Amino acid sequence: MSERQSGRAAAAPVLVPDESSSPSLHPVPAVAPVPTPPELTARALVAGGLIGAVVAVTNVYTGLKTGFWESGCVLSSLLAFGGLSAMARRGPPVSPLETNLSQTAAVSVGAVPATAGLLGAVPALAMLGTQPPGWAVALWGVGLGTLGVLFAFALRRRLLEDEALPFPTGAATAELISTLHSTGSAYAERVRGLWVSGLASMGLTLSRDALKLVPQASMLPGSLTLGGLGANTLMLGIGWQPMMLGIGVLVGPQTGLSILLGSALAWAGLAPWLVSTGVVEVVKGQEFPALLGWLLWPGVGLMVGAAATSLLSQVGALPSVMRDLRKLGQDGAGWESTAGRWVARAVLPAIVLTGVMAWFAFQLSPLYFLLALLLTFPLCAVCARATGQTDIAPMSPVGQLAQVGFGLGVPGHPGLNVAAGGVVSGAASHTSVSLWSLQAGRLLGASASRQLLVQLPGLLLGAAVAIPTYALLVSAHGLASETLPMPTAQQFKAVAELASKGLGELPRSSALATGLGFLAGVLLTVGARGRLAKLLPSAAAMGIGFVVPAYYAVTLCLGALLAAAVARFRPSATQTVQSAGAGAIIGESLLSVLIAALVAAGLIQQG
Repeated sequence: MSERQSGRAAAAPVLVPDESSSPSLHPVPAVAPVPTPPELTARALVAGGLIGAVVAVTNVYTGLKTGFWESGCVLSSLLAFGGLSAMARRGPPVSPLETNLSQTAAVSVGAVPATAGLLGAVPALAMLGTQPPGWAVALWGVGLGTLGVLFAFALRRRLLEDEALPFPTGAATAELISTLHSTGSAYAERVRGLWVSGLASMGLTLSRDALKLVPQASMLPGSLTLGGLGANTLMLGIGWQPMMLGIGVLVGPQTGLSILLGSALAWAGLAPWLVSTGVVEVVKGQEFPALLGWLLWPGVGLMVGAAATSLLSQVGALPSVMRDLRKLGQDGAGWESTAGRWVARAVLPAIVLTGVMAWFAFQLSPLYFLLALLLTFPLCAVCARATGQTDIAPMSPVGQLAQVGFGLGVPGHPGLNVAAGGVVSGAASHTSVSLWSLQAGRLLGASASRQLLVQLPGLLLGAAVAIPTYALLVSAHGLASETLPMPTAQQFKAVAELASKGLGELPRSSALATGLGFLAGVLLTVGARGRLAKLLPSAAAMGIGFVVPAYYAVTLCLGALLAAAVARFRPSATQTVQSAGAGAIIGESLLSVLIAALVAAGLIQQG
């Protein structure tokens, strides 16, 4: 069991002298109990909250820009160790359990942007003409996050202990925490790259977005034409965006090259053909949104085909999923049985809170909300199992599967469709990240009930940070703009329109492209399960390449190739480069949000 036993060690037996024995013999004093290492402390909560706020801001920015977001387990552990070590100079030493609790709180805070739908459902609804108020989105996110946390806690014994699913990110987090507490040099090596790249990223972002000394991207010359369109019009070039380099470092060469391949097919292949044949008519200066309106569909076809195939691979787990659902809160004894009962009691208030917000802000009636919940619990279990087995959490795919179901059952209501998908993907997001943290805690011998305790208030802090960040970025850059393409939201919107209106409503000739994209997504995903896994491109990543500017893909791929080169020729520097990638993402994200706030306050002009 991951819960630590009571910190009171059993006292060693005291030897009582026998009166008949030699008087030289003396009783052995009792051994003092071994003190319990600190775990749930004020400094751990403060550090976790601050780090989580940074992760939340970063996830809003990177998610709206690229569709990627990070659980933050490893990064939070690294930052928590450094912060707690600084605080410990005037207090007791930091324990691994304390660092783990801090990262647990940070991960819960940082996942709220995905849970509340700020990366997908909320902007998709805004594109469809529905803009829920910020406070309602915050409560909606808290309710869905609570369901996700409670569901993860209820599943932890079966998935982590009985079936021993690996949850590799959780295992890597536990290994990092153990290494940091046993080898001081490990922290210095990792944090150096983090801080240097973070400061450099901030400097470049300041020069680009505020001082206007650096362009967003350096494009190929307009004299180089494809299908009558200049290369600069197609946004073929390289971006001055450290965040993209950092994402490339973290996702690796296979994903980076897949995004570049998708981008090349879309923007250097299909886009010129669409214009030259008259399928898409463009107005000077508005080429990107006009072309994106068509290219979005084959890109979504790729992503949905990959998602559907991945979920079908989990069909064999459905009997286990149903057993999990029947046994929620019933396993365990002692503290676990008590905590399980409290978890079961907390589910109903969380459902009521989420349902009220769904009705008020998302026009999801109680009946449709209950139908969404009926899909949520089994799909969360499917997502949790996929996360444990592959370390890939199919959060958006399970949401889009719910969208397809609602589209077939309640056609003609794209807004309702998006909201229903948001219920499933939101709860699934927090279920997966919670299980990563719980796996790290189990391997370290942490208290699962204390991890549960810090995750719930983390939802409130996450909502308080993420909602204003989202509002600032959208007010500064707009919806689905070149700066914020919002690929996940575009996918939610497209699936809703397709499921609600049918193929007849798609742009000219795009229905066939959507079908071909779906077929390619299925074939690539099936093929990636065999010996060709390392050779075939990722269909989901290719789909993202269709909906972001081409220079995003080029810059991201360069970061991925840089990381691969370092791993090949200087393996000892791999961890430093990984930390540098995270620093580049954090630096640009934080400063971009600050600049957006200054623009909103009228202190600087938007370029």
